Amino acid sequence: MGPYRKHLSGDMAFRSFIPTPLSEIRIVHTDRLDKLIMELEDAMRRLSTYAAQLSDEQVLQFMRQEAESSCKLASGEQPVSFALGMDDESMEDAANLLKATLYALEAMDELPLSARLLKNAHYLICKSERYAKKYPGEFRNSPIWIGRKGSGLNDALFVPPVYEDMTNAFSDLERYIHYEESENVFVRAALIHYQFEMIHPFIDGNGRVGRLLNTLFLIRQDAVGKPILQLSDVLNQHSFQYYMELQRLNETGNYEQWIDFFLRILKNAILRIVR
Repeated sequence: MGPYRKHLSGDMAFRSFIPTPLSEIRIVHTDRLDKLIMELEDAMRRLSTYAAQLSDEQVLQFMRQEAESSCKLASGEQPVSFALGMDDESMEDAANLLKATLYALEAMDELPLSARLLKNAHYLICKSERYAKKYPGEFRNSPIWIGRKGSGLNDALFVPPVYEDMTNAFSDLERYIHYEESENVFVRAALIHYQFEMIHPFIDGNGRVGRLLNTLFLIRQDAVGKPILQLSDVLNQHSFQYYMELQRLNETGNYEQWIDFFLRILKNAILRIVR
C-alpha cells in the first residue's frame, strides 16, 4: 500500500496517493496461486491455438467486441447483448478505441510499450469534441479525484498522485514493464493493471487505456498470439467487485488477494472463447 501526501490545510486540505514502486513488491507464491497460474497458462495456450486459426476479419470482430465492452465499462453501462445496440456517443468511443488498438499493435513494431505509445493511443481514443478540453494524448498536470457526484478534492474517495508523484510512478512502471523478468507474466499483468489505474495519468480514458495496456503487454510478452481476449466483458460482469478489490488493495496492501481476483478474471475471459 502506497503512502499518502498531504496538501494544503483547513477546509482545502486533501491527501493524494503515492503508489509503491512495483520493483519493491514481493509476491508470496502459495499453492493456490501457483495452481491458478498453471490453469491460466494452459487456458492461454489453448486460446493462442484457437486464435491462430482465425481470419483477420474474425480477429477484428473480437477486437471490436472488446472495444465495445471496454467503453460500456467506462461509462458504467451494464453488459447487454450487442444486438441491442449502443448510443451514438458509445459507438463513437468504441470506434475510436478500436482505431487506437490497431494503431498500438502496429506501433509496437517500432516503439516500446511506453508513455509515448500510450499517449498516442489516448489521443485516438479521445478524438472527439466531447474530450476537447481533456487534453487528448497528454498526461495531466493538475490533480483529479474520484468520488461521489459533487465531491471535491477534500472529500473525494480517492485522489491519484499529483503531477510529480505521477511522473515518478509512471517512470517506475515503464521500468517494471521492460526489465522485470523474474515474476510470472500473468502476475506482472495484474500488478501493471493495478498500478496504471492508481497512477491515473490522464484526465479521462484511464480505464480504456489501462485495459488496452493489458492486451499490449500480454502480446509483447508472447503470452497470447492475437488480440482476441475479452477482458472488459468479464470485468463488466464483475464491475462492483473489480472496483472494490482495487480499493481494498489501497487500504490493506494485500497484493496477493488482488492478483488472485485478476487472474481469475483473466481465466474467465479466456474460457468465454475456448473451453
